[in-house]
Amino acid sequence: MPKRLICSLLVFFSVGSLLADNLKEDRRRAENILNQISKDVHDNFYDPNLKGLDWEALTEEARERIRKASGTGQMYGAISALLFQLHDSHTSFIPPQRGLRADYGFKAKPFGQQILVYEIDPSGPAAKAGLEKGDQIVGVNNLNTARPTFGAMMRYMTFIDPREELDLEIQNDSSSRIIKIPAKLVPLTREMLEKEVDNEIRHPYSVREYGDGIVYVDLKTFAVPESEIKGMMKRTRAAKAVVLDLRGNRGGLGDTMVEFMNQVSLQPYEIGRNVTRDKSFPLRVKPESSRISCPLFVLIDSRTASASEMAARSLQIHKRALIIGDRSSGSVEGAHFFWRLISFGDLIYYGTEIAFSKFVLENGEELENRGVTPDEMCVPTINDLKTDKDPCLDRALALAQSAAGLPNSTNSSK
Repeated sequence: MPKRLICSLLVFFSVGSLLADNLKEDRRRAENILNQISKDVHDNFYDPNLKGLDWEALTEEARERIRKASGTGQMYGAISALLFQLHDSHTSFIPPQRGLRADYGFKAKPFGQQILVYEIDPSGPAAKAGLEKGDQIVGVNNLNTARPTFGAMMRYMTFIDPREELDLEIQNDSSSRIIKIPAKLVPLTREMLEKEVDNEIRHPYSVREYGDGIVYVDLKTFAVPESEIKGMMKRTRAAKAVVLDLRGNRGGLGDTMVEFMNQVSLQPYEIGRNVTRDKSFPLRVKPESSRISCPLFVLIDSRTASASEMAARSLQIHKRALIIGDRSSGSVEGAHFFWRLISFGDLIYYGTEIAFSKFVLENGEELENRGVTPDEMCVPTINDLKTDKDPCLDRALALAQSAAGLPNSTNSSK
């Protein structure tokens, strides 16, 4: 890895913690964490050769950075930078929780190569600071933004090592400005996290009928039992055309994704294989007798990930669906979480997400770090975001109507 990139990662993770700790104790703890994480990755990563990296030497480099660090953030940054060198979407360090999360009151993600704000909390810090939907973020706290790393950057600054303030560099046309957004620090509890996960699982999809047999399905996650998919698809049985929205769907359970494919595929086949360090497991489609066979149009975006990408690409390969939208995230692997206890009295844990398998499509393709390229690219513009328009859904609905032999009379705003 270029030294410049390693240095950038260390700077990114080096901003001081909001809480003052005993530095000597933190250093001892960080070295112990490094030892365990390095071993866990060495023993469990799907590639026993760790992509050709000299893992022992890189671990020692991280140890030296911990010993020279002036704060806990730098120490955990050294560990995170070690795992980053695998360039793996499902291998990451989860530091001990600090008990706080930063709420800045906005959401942003890649649209094409731009990072754009797409949601603002009207009463949140970002709105009060003057941030608007459609604003392009080109820098955060003096670090340049980029499509491949923006999500990890914001996760770290919000969840892992929350910052008291974000300095966003906003680019508009040929000019730029800095917007300072103070954090609203909220307690981070296990109950709060479980509630957020439960809310998504309890409402995994929504279905809307646009009339004349056009059915729109917004599937938010595959992290639900297979029975949810069966219930969802029952509502499409009489459809003349279906628009399936996988935008923002981060994946979930492989078996649930396969059940969805059973409901829409026209013939049996092998989607691909999950490959571990010593064996591989096929994912096979066995179409249901009650499957739908009408035209299918699938929406994806930069946050479509994992099982959603596998489904979209397989449908594309078999020409069963037209894929519309932005290139997907390229985060397609199987992972396990390894949780370790470091304080019995306070029950403080740290963890590591480790990719134990990679996914290889039936044609030999790997989607990791590549993603799915749509048949028809569609990326909302800055003005679309500012005016709450959804041109990609409008396009999918128009294509669905055409495929069903209907006049184009529907758009997403109706």
